[in-house]
Amino acid sequence: MSLRAVYGLMIIVTVAWLLILGESYFFIVIVRPLGPNIHSGFIPSSVAKVLLTAGLGFLWVGVMFAMDSLYARFTRTPTSAS
Repeated sequence: MSLRAVYGLMIIVTVAWLLILGESYFFIVIVRPLGPNIHSGFIPSSVAKVLLTAGLGFLWVGVMFAMDSLYARFTRTPTSAS
């Protein structure tokens, strides 16, 4: 495994941890105390919490797929054309 591939893996792990920490902070500070009482308001707070939590999950998975495709693109080894 080349040094470039190791650095790529280190970047992916770092981004994953930053996403985990950032989304945990967002969830604890914004989503958890969100909204009025359960049934008052245009969108019930329980529905808003579920939608925001699902959005955070989709964001995490999307960024990880993007990082995986970038890693695969930049660490390909050339193959022989025989």
